[in-house]
Amino acid sequence: MLFLKDEDFIAKGNERAIYLHPEDNKKTVKVTYEGNQRQESKQSQKEISYYKELEKRGMKNFKHLPKFYGEVETNKGAGFVIELIRDYDGKVSKSFAFYLKENGVEAYQKELEEYRQYFLDNCIIFNYGMMPKNILLRKNSETDFDLVLIDGLGDVSHFTLPNKIPYFARRRISRRWEKFVNKYLLK
Repeated sequence: MLFLKDEDFIAKGNERAIYLHPEDNKKTVKVTYEGNQRQESKQSQKEISYYKELEKRGMKNFKHLPKFYGEVETNKGAGFVIELIRDYDGKVSKSFAFYLKENGVEAYQKELEEYRQYFLDNCIIFNYGMMPKNILLRKNSETDFDLVLIDGLGDVSHFTLPNKIPYFARRRISRRWEKFVNKYLLK
């Protein structure tokens, strides 16, 4: 069992809290926090399930997703371990929302197109939780950046069978991408 300390707290969403892994500063632990509306995190269940599906597919390219290291029991409940996204200088990457506010969407057209193409090429479904605050901008250098989805992986639809067929998966990804762009990037 991992013991998560309050001083290792990083962030909190609607259902989950994220902590620095106590034994590895290159990893984080996501746990369902006490006092949220649900006892079990549906987000966590979907995300873990989707990571396992990617493993079965032999997914090796995690350029735009944190790497998944499995499930774990902690003193704060069940959780799972993922990569901590850091910039080239070792600092924890900031949210895409932060950079959009600072520089505007036009500054990141190349990164957005590469990000969109990554999901299409790998048939990776994201849900409506993909919003600028749930995407990090990882600085690989002063001029080279990657967008990394830290929340919103997997499909919340009840009918997910079409996601197994690349043609239909890409159509769903394209529709969700359009909604993402219209809702968050065209302001």
